[in-house]
Amino acid sequence: MIAGISGCTAESVNTDPTSSAQPPIAATSPSAEPTASAAAIDKVTCETYSDMLTIMHNADYSFHHEAIGDQERTGWYNLAFRVIGRAPSAGEGPVTKALATLKGIQPPMVTDSSTQDPTSIAWGNASRALADACEAEGLPHSAEGFVGG
Repeated sequence: MIAGISGCTAESVNTDPTSSAQPPIAATSPSAEPTASAAAIDKVTCETYSDMLTIMHNADYSFHHEAIGDQERTGWYNLAFRVIGRAPSAGEGPVTKALATLKGIQPPMVTDSSTQDPTSIAWGNASRALADACEAEGLPHSAEGFVGG
């Protein structure tokens, strides 16, 4: 019974010798090359910001439609804050400055959930500043909704 539930069988293994073991690009986290230009790093930062917004949007939607509870929402927020905490920055441009401000207001690795309030005015202003900086550099940001059908 357990083998039938797992969905993993020997027949499902791809034996094509030309196949790649690498995951598709869309399944990997954005990252900047160590020697990338400031513009390339800003692009990755804005993509990472979009990832954070996507996590938060879907967590909020699920929470407000009672699909998840407060503890789960906090867990998703913690993940979102870790994601933006790993966003790269370089130089002194507007994206870098806005990211530093956002990270300073909402420390992404804080474990005490009582200090994490993404709905606070200061955090919202810092988030909007990062969005504006990305847009000013021609780097769009977005949140992708995928829950709730």
